[in-house]
Amino acid sequence: MTLGEGTHTIIAVAMGVDGQEFPSAPVTFSVRLALPAPQITQPEAGSVQDMNLWIGGTGADYSAQVQLLEDFNHDDYGYSLVTLTGGWGRLFNLAPGVHSIVARQTINGRQGPVGIAHFFKVRPSRLTTVNVEILPSQEVKFSGTGHNGATVVLTYVSGPNNKPLPEVVVANGVWQISAPDWENGIYTYSAIQKVSDNAGGWIPSQDFQFSFPVSTKVPDPTNVRASADYSPIFSGNGVTGATVLIRKQDGTEAAPPAVVVNSFWSSQSRQEWGPTFDQIVQVKQRLDGQESEPGVGVVVRIAPLPPVISSLSDNELSPLIAGTCWSGAVVNLVFSDNPAVHTAAISGTEWQFRRRTEFAPGVPHTVSVTQTAAQQTSAPATRTFEIRRTLLKPVIIDPANGGEAERDLRVRGDRSVAGARMQLRVDGIDTGPATLTNGGLWYIELKGLAFGRRILDAQQTLDGRPSERSDPVVVNVVLMPPQFTTPQPGGDLPRTSTISGTGMPGARVDVWLEGRDDFLLRGYPVDSNGRWSSLVILPVGVKTLQARQAIEQVVSRDSPPLTFNVVPAAPYIETPVKDGHIGGSAVVSGFGVPGDTVSIYLGDTLLGGAPVLEDRTWSVPVTLTQPDGAHVLVAVASLDGFKSDRSAQQPVVLGRYEPSIDSPRAGSWVSHPVTFSGQGRLGTGQLVSWFNPELPWAPNLAVSAQGWHGLSVRALPAGGNWCRFQQTIVDGADASTISDWSESARFEVLDPASR
Repeated sequence: MTLGEGTHTIIAVAMGVDGQEFPSAPVTFSVRLALPAPQITQPEAGSVQDMNLWIGGTGADYSAQVQLLEDFNHDDYGYSLVTLTGGWGRLFNLAPGVHSIVARQTINGRQGPVGIAHFFKVRPSRLTTVNVEILPSQEVKFSGTGHNGATVVLTYVSGPNNKPLPEVVVANGVWQISAPDWENGIYTYSAIQKVSDNAGGWIPSQDFQFSFPVSTKVPDPTNVRASADYSPIFSGNGVTGATVLIRKQDGTEAAPPAVVVNSFWSSQSRQEWGPTFDQIVQVKQRLDGQESEPGVGVVVRIAPLPPVISSLSDNELSPLIAGTCWSGAVVNLVFSDNPAVHTAAISGTEWQFRRRTEFAPGVPHTVSVTQTAAQQTSAPATRTFEIRRTLLKPVIIDPANGGEAERDLRVRGDRSVAGARMQLRVDGIDTGPATLTNGGLWYIELKGLAFGRRILDAQQTLDGRPSERSDPVVVNVVLMPPQFTTPQPGGDLPRTSTISGTGMPGARVDVWLEGRDDFLLRGYPVDSNGRWSSLVILPVGVKTLQARQAIEQVVSRDSPPLTFNVVPAAPYIETPVKDGHIGGSAVVSGFGVPGDTVSIYLGDTLLGGAPVLEDRTWSVPVTLTQPDGAHVLVAVASLDGFKSDRSAQQPVVLGRYEPSIDSPRAGSWVSHPVTFSGQGRLGTGQLVSWFNPELPWAPNLAVSAQGWHGLSVRALPAGGNWCRFQQTIVDGADASTISDWSESARFEVLDPASR
């Protein structure tokens, strides 16, 4: 007997010899059918995919969630929701390599079995930049970023000679290759990165081509510098084996010639220059009779040495400072407590100075002394000194006397003395350890003050001496309203978003929309860091939030109203795929929220729009007249006059040019191998089946100014056929890199058995 899913009750009946029936007690039980395993249909088994790919399938229940797992160890790839038709799928981002995955579905915590394993390959992302640097050694260095562990391959495309380059493995996300002995000219190379397919083969990324010039003329020295010694030392980098020439503007020698060793050179002047102001020296290097041009100009500037502070004698509150300097120099002094510049009295090589303004006692002071000679000012000589300090009566400046304050309160004040300890009292009781101050402004944190009227005062202690107590400050400790950090006033927030704010740790927050009787949040806890946040779903429109908080039996005032805009969520573009080709006519589609309207933009140009359907999909046919080349598609959702943020950018390649297919001609009869030909622009073309673009009929056909032609590489089905042709474009006439698809007229293929 087969029972359906649900609850069933059965009884057993015994029959006596006299025909009397004796039923048993009823037994009730439930029957639950086994869940079938979902089938993975996308991507195509054994195919090669980009890292960001769509994985989907069929055979799942609408109320289920489909989980994707690694075939062997069941590592979790993530979940997908199921449509009404049993289809499921979403975008996943997988690491490059070989993947074998299985799927199972879960309903109300009940898991079904895993399905048949689905195998495919994921290729690494296409390299987008290769840095090329001509080194002083005349080597060419290539470098860039890539997928960690991948192998980078640079392949010669064109140039003066075929220069093979070694392969390199990406480490810590970067790679580099260097090679010597290049001929002058412009080179073009192709760059890919590849990972192992674990079967002796490779999974390569898409190709990236780049060009660079090479010039082997003698370069100027680099990193040229001159020391500030009175006999300056010139140094820098250059080509190993070259001779560096160092000359003044009049052509005379500034320093002896130097030979470059291991890419470094240096030379010291034979003569003492002394303090020098902006002497220009020309530096070149010579190799094999050729001098570099135009040379490197280095400006030599030698400043005088710092003056000497020989004495600092104390005299009440202003010390006498004295020292030595260069004869004829001007000596200036600056003190750390005032930016004013003072000039010392000089006699020969001796100087001295005493400031009329007294220094604050008990505070370290620093004097900086410089001398000016040869139009230059020396580095400063410094000395620190201190005069006994006066202990000040502290002042509490925040909170204000008679004002309100929170339980967690930062008390700020002024007139502290550096090194003193500041002690704060609340209602005559010390509030814990004293705080060491840096002088001037100070603050002390108070936590968990009792609600009600409180009296604060402060006192500082230095070297065992207490100051006079500050004037008392009376505050009323209350529970302040919570504050919002998200959203911002007048800002935008998607329908499903997190609202957040700050409040008293341990309090509970109520949040509501103005004009609504129900609460968005009721009794929501504030964490130990004074923060709260929660996910909410809001209707589109202009909304106003308010909040309050409560702790123990104390309730705060309502927060000020916060007005903001609730806008639709940004839609998602599914097709065309990232970096995919689009022609003059295309369809842009994706996912959004039912009821929204999605508008499609190419850059800032509006292409069209369409509503989001109940199954969350949308589709917009567009006509493109922009120049061919790289472009970016974005989508914006709108509802009732409110617009979402722009979607993630979807880069595409526009190719509207259509090459021609001249043969086979319309209605002609052909036999295998079929000859194809046509016209196009310089590049490479692919001829494919009209019903399956993944099925090549004549791949990699060269397209020249005379057109293109080729033979089918496989037998075509007998009867009526069409073919499609698309080509790359490399003629440089414009930004075009790929054409649109051209379709041939119908032609007839003879059945081999009929001949």
